[in-house]
Amino acid sequence: MADDRKRTELISVKVTERMYIDLGRSAAARDRSVSDAIYVAMRHYLYGNIARLDRNAQLTSSDDVNQGHEDA
Repeated sequence: MADDRKRTELISVKVTERMYIDLGRSAAARDRSVSDAIYVAMRHYLYGNIARLDRNAQLTSSDDVNQGHEDA
């Protein structure tokens, strides 16, 4: 099973200048780094509201995510 505790994999993404500026502003407004803001948005896109990022807890496994959608 893939380790969901450490963020070690890198992904490169090209964005428009406007998106770059807006990402920076959005991250700053939430007191996050741009990288962390993108990570949170990606987790929300992939897993929905049930996998909200909790900095002190282990992230949900794929089994937990699937079970959460069945309950909703």
